[in-house]
Amino acid sequence: MARAKRNVNGEGTIYQRKDGRWEGIAYVLATDGTYKRRSVYGKTWDDAHDKLTRLKASSHSGLPIAASKLALGEYLTYWLTHVAKVKVRKTTYVNYESLVRNYIAPGLGKKKLGRLSARDIRAFLVKTAHTCQCCAQGKDKNRPKTKQRCCALGKCCQKVPSDRTVRILLALLRTALQHAVREDEIPRNVAKNVELSMGTMREIEPLTAAEGRQLLTAARSNRLWAAYEVSVRLGLRRGEVLGLRWEDVDLGKGVLAVRQSLQRVSGELVIVPPKTQKSARRIPLPPECITALRAQRTQQLTDKRLAGDKWRDDGSGLIFTTKYGTPIEPRNLNRSFEALSARAEVRKVRFHDLRHTCASLLHEQGANARTIMQVLGHSSIRVTMDIYTFVRLDEQRDAIGRLGDALSGDDDPDDS
Repeated sequence: MARAKRNVNGEGTIYQRKDGRWEGIAYVLATDGTYKRRSVYGKTWDDAHDKLTRLKASSHSGLPIAASKLALGEYLTYWLTHVAKVKVRKTTYVNYESLVRNYIAPGLGKKKLGRLSARDIRAFLVKTAHTCQCCAQGKDKNRPKTKQRCCALGKCCQKVPSDRTVRILLALLRTALQHAVREDEIPRNVAKNVELSMGTMREIEPLTAAEGRQLLTAARSNRLWAAYEVSVRLGLRRGEVLGLRWEDVDLGKGVLAVRQSLQRVSGELVIVPPKTQKSARRIPLPPECITALRAQRTQQLTDKRLAGDKWRDDGSGLIFTTKYGTPIEPRNLNRSFEALSARAEVRKVRFHDLRHTCASLLHEQGANARTIMQVLGHSSIRVTMDIYTFVRLDEQRDAIGRLGDALSGDDDPDDS
């Protein structure tokens, strides 16, 4: 075995291990304020020496090393249970837990929290973005053999995560690691140093005013007519629509209050608070919505009379229910909307795009960004401007035409 080179006092120790690697050892500053023994490894003495030098330099400059020896997966389990679960909405927590279980734990879970680097996170995200999750998570394999159709049969479906999913993974890591910094588990949040390319956002073209009229006209014969009216005219989210109660509307004064949302969480329908603090809001009701809501009240009373003993009233006072008084499954509202769009011969868009439609039509009618923000219940005016105010080609053409008129005007001074 090669002999270790002697180091001066305080420089640390470097020696060659039985496995052939070189190990450097020194006492350095930890996040808990104490000095702890830490090791670095290299294929050569020089490699180990360089790493040990950088480690000590960081310590001397006041940058501590991680005190925690937890693996990232272990820390995220703690963070989900003791931090996220009591801080975020139940639906958000369920999404976080799913992302950790299906993506982060298998890909990065065994990495030591204190040794996690920006390079590790970037490599994980790039690999995840190009990995078929049907294969990785065994989705097709978990189906009954009679229903297996792709990856379990050797026919990879290439179901890779969307750009949005990859960005949410990075945001989740940044949030969790920032809490680790606050608790002195690690000295810095390495996820903040990771940047991703912009990717391709799904192009959203909301309904035009003519298409909106066409849809609402067809909806008059639909038992959920009022739901479509408040979605198009007020921009309510799907969960906000289905969570509306009669106590939340004052038809006499023409005011609607958003106070809760209906969501499916962990397999059951639950009432949850609005998405953000700004989402809890009061909105003036236009006459068309008041008319539709009065018709909905009549419809619900008729349903209750016809259902008789089958009526299931849980006392929630929901405006939109099934024929038997139970809450409406959110996915069923989507299916109803798809059928309505086909019958109205309106191009296919998502139910959530009715919210975009409301914002864009308000913008076209001259409403300022802050008004639109308050109607939609956004927490940031940037979201309103960047995502929800679609500018149609005709508007751009008119604006460019007005600019052309201004530039071609005769501004020469009168002849003297």
